[in-house]
Amino acid sequence: MPRLSTARKAKIAGRTFKNILIGKPITVSFEVTYSCNANCEHCDLGGYIKDEPKMPPEAFARWVTELRPPVAQISGGEPLIRKDLPDIIRAMRARDPIPVFVVTTNVAVLNEERYHMYREAGVDQWSFSLDYPDERHNTFRHLHKNFEHIRDLCKTVSPYGNDDIVLACVVQSDNMRDLPRLAELAREWGVAINFSTYNSLRTGKDHYLISSEEDLATLTGIVDQLVSMQNDGYPILTSEWTLRQMIDFFRSGRQPDCQAGKRFMIVGPTAQLTPCGMVRETYDSQKELLNRFTANNHCEQCFTAIRANSEKSPYRLLVDALRVVRK
Repeated sequence: MPRLSTARKAKIAGRTFKNILIGKPITVSFEVTYSCNANCEHCDLGGYIKDEPKMPPEAFARWVTELRPPVAQISGGEPLIRKDLPDIIRAMRARDPIPVFVVTTNVAVLNEERYHMYREAGVDQWSFSLDYPDERHNTFRHLHKNFEHIRDLCKTVSPYGNDDIVLACVVQSDNMRDLPRLAELAREWGVAINFSTYNSLRTGKDHYLISSEEDLATLTGIVDQLVSMQNDGYPILTSEWTLRQMIDFFRSGRQPDCQAGKRFMIVGPTAQLTPCGMVRETYDSQKELLNRFTANNHCEQCFTAIRANSEKSPYRLLVDALRVVRK
């Protein structure tokens, strides 16, 4: 967890529980561009969109004031290819300094100098996408020497002691056996790691799902190992509850009661609301999103990180938050 003042942590916690009561989101992801400098195998984005509108910083920042999320995630596409991203972050922080501001990136264009620049702009935490503990990551992301770059940058900036880097790994059929090694790398590099669940809604690539009884048994054993590592002090942020839910999702192929539009939502590149990363219909207000989408939403086919972290019960949120803080 990033280093935040006690007062700010208290305000974030208070807002989280207030938003649950009044129907405001816990997490808002600002997808400031759909363009990307990678072509990841598990994503339907990739490449540059020439005619994509470039909305000004205030167009995104106004949603921080209106939605007042405890967590504001800046993502894409690849958000760092927007040269005005520091201005977007500054505008958001000027509107509301309370949320945890998290940037999700493939790290390809991030370096030590830019790391400090973005921190000064207001970034609290980084989410570095990493899917394999070796060069397979480069092939999967179609990014030259991306694994090596992530490794070297983590080792360079983690000694600053900001506790602000989290490796983000999507769990799928061909990397599940590598999860313990990824956790070992996180500890070696002085950073943390979070695991989320693959779904095929974006690409239709069902072979990345974990569905056979043999593979599910293997995944269960791996989760047992991760929980043991977590108890031994490895910097695994994903709670045991969430890890077990991942197994259930892969086994059943469903995660009911999606709260897109209520517990979480997206602000897309046009600075309009969309329900989630898989549904890109646009809405002009949360009320419209709730009435036209959420009220009729019966999708059960994902258990993404934004769902896993936003849809927990108040009790589970408190338990998991206290566990991370104590780490």
